[in-house]
Amino acid sequence: MSIHESAVVAAPLPDKPIAGPAQVRAPTLDLLRGIAVLGILLVNIYSFALPEVVRLDASLMPHYSNLEQWCWYLIYFFADTKFIALLSLAFGASLWLFAADKQALTDSELNNLQWRRSISLLVFGAAHGYLFWDGDVLVTYALFSFVVWRWRYWGDRKLMFTALILFAIQALLYGGMFWLPADVWQELSYMFDETALAEEVAHYQQGWWQQASRRFADALSMQLIAVFGGWFPCSMMLVGVVLARRGYFSAQAPANSSRLLVVTLLLGALLMLLTLLLNRASGFTSQYALTLGMELQMFASGVLAIAYALLIARWARTLVWPVCRAVLMAVGRMALTIYIMQTLIFTSIFYGYGLGWYGQLALSQLLLVIFSVWILQCVFAVLWLRYFYSGPLEWLWRRFVYQRASAFLRHS
Repeated sequence: MSIHESAVVAAPLPDKPIAGPAQVRAPTLDLLRGIAVLGILLVNIYSFALPEVVRLDASLMPHYSNLEQWCWYLIYFFADTKFIALLSLAFGASLWLFAADKQALTDSELNNLQWRRSISLLVFGAAHGYLFWDGDVLVTYALFSFVVWRWRYWGDRKLMFTALILFAIQALLYGGMFWLPADVWQELSYMFDETALAEEVAHYQQGWWQQASRRFADALSMQLIAVFGGWFPCSMMLVGVVLARRGYFSAQAPANSSRLLVVTLLLGALLMLLTLLLNRASGFTSQYALTLGMELQMFASGVLAIAYALLIARWARTLVWPVCRAVLMAVGRMALTIYIMQTLIFTSIFYGYGLGWYGQLALSQLLLVIFSVWILQCVFAVLWLRYFYSGPLEWLWRRFVYQRASAFLRHS
């Protein structure tokens, strides 16, 4: 990052973002996005290739063994919810940087640009969720972007307090479900029995049209849950705004960066260990795992995601593994394309209108598939950006936002 870019990202910002040069990109945010969009695949695989409840209880996995159990524990401790939280941090930081970069515009012009960014992301997400995969997160991000955009003027303390309040309300809403009557949980426990698992496998081994009605209903359900109480991503976006404008993603780290890294890393790890021990003590029951256990895990994961972000920012300031860093930055520059590409690849492999391998592979085997796709996507991103200025979906996004075609093909 140049000194000029560093000033844009790191300068103190009590109220409004300061002006910045046109088309500024923060390399650290590209690196964050690249790692996050690859990392979320470790968790999305539960939806792409296995019954969803396997994410809550390792013993429900097909081909269960000690190896599969350890794979599950490693994903749970280091990846589950952490990378979507990291992506949310990067998204919030990017909103702030976008505003800082465009301060030469009037408020009306700037708001119109952001409105079109959010609407186009909403369209991408709706098409993604309703046509291909009900686990889409783009609709949620688009909807929360309206809120975060309006709140970006707030001071840091107010934003952090709001982030905590939003998560506390979510924790009360969903954590409080733990005390629902026993007969309600008896009905919900059906999701964990062998019949329900077999039904889910059979469903995803059907054709595209046969899956359509449930895919639409599940995608809509997830979006409604997010809007009416699933505010964890919004909380992390607000934290991302604060971290960005305090300079944690800039070329020069703030004086307390190391201390914050140590605190969040230790606290997050201890909270995750506590979460895991409490889940084991409860026997991974649906009553605990879906309520108190999930909320505690989200909080711990949010803290760890901050530590991950600070670690990645520290790496971005060094000369360590420059080729690896450049490759992941290329992935981050094409994060939208890479995200949708993952869905197309994995639904083609595991759903019935593709190879139909849903529910057939062990988790350890799925990890090998994930690593292979990571390599494929890294190579694809590097080669694509050698010949084009941006990813194909990123180009379409910018085309809608700016109402004109931007340069796409690089000229030799």
